[in-house]
Amino acid sequence: MAIKDFEHSSFEIEKENRSLKYQLELKDDEIDSLKGELSTKDKIISKLRTEKEKIKQELQKFKGFWHSIMSHFHKRICYDKDENYKIVSDDLYKNGIFDSNDNEIANDIRRKVKTKEDIEKLKNRKKDNFELK
Repeated sequence: MAIKDFEHSSFEIEKENRSLKYQLELKDDEIDSLKGELSTKDKIISKLRTEKEKIKQELQKFKGFWHSIMSHFHKRICYDKDENYKIVSDDLYKNGIFDSNDNEIANDIRRKVKTKEDIEKLKNRKKDNFELK
């Protein structure tokens, strides 16, 4: 009787062992699949980061170009009193190319054309001056 119980126990343990090995193989396959997906997604993320940096650089170029245009209009209209630039500036505003801020910068001698970096520098300078007092 003890031998039969031992054989039955041994058979059950072996059966459970096979089941656990099978489950382990399934988990290993799932892990390999997930690693492949992760690798693919890492490549996509890397490409997107590269594209993002490229777009940021292009945006900075555009911002520089826009700053140059606004500076040019500001100088021509405010300092040279060139009415042709005023006409063009007003036309750009009427057609929605210049917003009210751009139009004001282009036409108002008191307004200076500043980049965000210039504005941040001024804020930091004022902050440093305030902290010194």
